[in-house]
Amino acid sequence: MTRATTAMLLALFCVAALGCGAMKEEKAELSAPTANAAGTWTGYAGEAASSLPVTLTLSQNGTNVSGNLTVAARPDLSGPVTGAVQGEIVKLSLATQTFAQMRVQQDTMTGQASVGPVNLRRSR
Repeated sequence: MTRATTAMLLALFCVAALGCGAMKEEKAELSAPTANAAGTWTGYAGEAASSLPVTLTLSQNGTNVSGNLTVAARPDLSGPVTGAVQGEIVKLSLATQTFAQMRVQQDTMTGQASVGPVNLRRSR
């Protein structure tokens, strides 16, 4: 084999190994016990200077969630939400679009939305 072929095969192996690791982590998050997403969550969405205050209130019935989302200065991202919990992963949608897929760990919820990263804490 030539050096170029060997280098290419090694690069492909590395990419495949990284992909397998990411799939294992996602599978573990999805197969974890159903997270408790109920409650009032507050925090921010977006990047540094352009971050916006967020309030999310959720009720949970089994794996289904519903509630209300308020993203300051973004009426297009505010209103009633519905979604589902699978393991630690919560997928939330507004009436017209998907808002975010987030990970619940005890009293923190983090994820990615169309406005950027979302970081929320559950109020006690």
